[in-house]
Amino acid sequence: MTEPDPIRVGLDLVLISRVKKSYEKRPCLFIKRFFSKDEAAYCLSASGPRRKLECLAGRIAAKEAVMKVLGRGWPQVPWTDIEILHDDLKRPFARLRGKALSFMEELNLGCIQISITHDGQIAAAVAVGVSR
Repeated sequence: MTEPDPIRVGLDLVLISRVKKSYEKRPCLFIKRFFSKDEAAYCLSASGPRRKLECLAGRIAAKEAVMKVLGRGWPQVPWTDIEILHDDLKRPFARLRGKALSFMEELNLGCIQISITHDGQIAAAVAVGVSR
């Protein structure tokens, strides 16, 4: 048996225009497929349509980055099993449940740290899983 990795890294980029197209086509279905109620409330309360789309795209990128840390993607990990929230200082963090949490425990990860950024038409996120 091999030793677990002390850290695991995932990175993802999302085109904001692609999120805009999917969101505008079927907004309710789009939100329900990708986001928890808390995530949706946070993003949809952002000021202005551009900021809302950046927020949604950033969370999708973060969820993809977390899936890469876990070594498994959709459909093995449902999008809503990974929730991207903010602490009191507005720093993003990942809360996992269901299959995502099971995979995290299998990998002996104590936490997964998140960073999200936006620039122009791209949202990007990095996730770092730190072993216990």
